Amino acid sequence: MKLLASSFLLLTAINSLWAQHQNPEDFHFELTGSGWLVNSGGTIQASGSPINLVTDLGVYEDQPTFFGSLVIKPARKHRILVEGTPFRLQGENTVHRTVTYHGETFNVSQTLNSKADFNYVFVGYQYDVVSGSMGHLGLSGGGAYLDADGTIHAIETGVTASKSERIGLPLAGIEGRIFPLRGHRMLELDGGARGMDFGDYGHYLELGGNAGVTLGHTTLQAGYRSVRLNIQNTSANPSGVDVLLRGPLFSAQWRW
Repeated sequence: MKLLASSFLLLTAINSLWAQHQNPEDFHFELTGSGWLVNSGGTIQASGSPINLVTDLGVYEDQPTFFGSLVIKPARKHRILVEGTPFRLQGENTVHRTVTYHGETFNVSQTLNSKADFNYVFVGYQYDVVSGSMGHLGLSGGGAYLDADGTIHAIETGVTASKSERIGLPLAGIEGRIFPLRGHRMLELDGGARGMDFGDYGHYLELGGNAGVTLGHTTLQAGYRSVRLNIQNTSANPSGVDVLLRGPLFSAQWRW
């Protein structure tokens, strides 16, 4: 028992010394997997009046969604960013007004099943203006690809209407992380923002922040993420989305 206890204390001391002297920003790869509990709001529109996701379609709240990111550091201040999220929104509601979606009309008192899928992928580059043992602060730019499909189905009549969109978005952002305990990487705080204004066509904005605790080579995080997507087509048959997706985020992160 004494030998086991001594070995445990020795390993703890070695890990403590390594954590104190290791620069936590000195890595080549950073992989993050997250569970995001999404609450949604806003409207969708396709050749008709805007349809509210909550009051008209009854989209369910706290829907679990995966969010993943990969950071590759070819050099100390340079990062290649890859992120992705498959949004899956579903709902069911009896409408109290007539709504039209992609040429199909759904009347009062019909029960509607709805489904909206948004597949989001971002690839970009970030330059860290500041990078050191206490953290980093960087500026990024890149492109996002959004694959969106929306379907509304009336249970009583069997009428179904679907609409698909594929768009690319140029985005710019700022992101940073700090290790507030000098000489230790056990506690970390991070946050960032990314977006772009597209004038009459709308805008995109995402915000997020996390607090994390590092245990060995794994960092466990809890935070919050919000995405506002407003993309409009103001032609003779207007269509678009104006949605807010937000909720708590729980993550595991590895760096090596």
